[in-house]
Amino acid sequence: MGLDITEIIKYLFQGVLTSIPQLVIVILCIYYLIKVGSKIDGVLLTIGSIISILCNISNVVGAVYISTLGVDSYVIYLYIIQGFSILGSILFAIGFFILIRKIIKNKVYLSNTRTNN
Repeated sequence: MGLDITEIIKYLFQGVLTSIPQLVIVILCIYYLIKVGSKIDGVLLTIGSIISILCNISNVVGAVYISTLGVDSYVIYLYIIQGFSILGSILFAIGFFILIRKIIKNKVYLSNTRTNN
């Protein structure tokens, strides 16, 4: 199951293209974390997005190298990467949920203080 150089370049190029939106999300999460400090929502968003982008890059780069070892090694590798990717997605989703709850709570609080004045 050997790959020639054009297939390797194609897979790496696809990996870079699919990683650009994830890289933007990581940058925005780090920016948010810097602005709000070490709040739990910012930490979970940042850790989840970093895990996701690392899994995406590992999936593409690892696929090129491990595919030469054989199908069994590649399948095990994919299961491990997908497990970490699920963990990153769960952490990101929890952080996003906490952030949304905080924004809604603040919005309700602000609207209540405006109507009471």
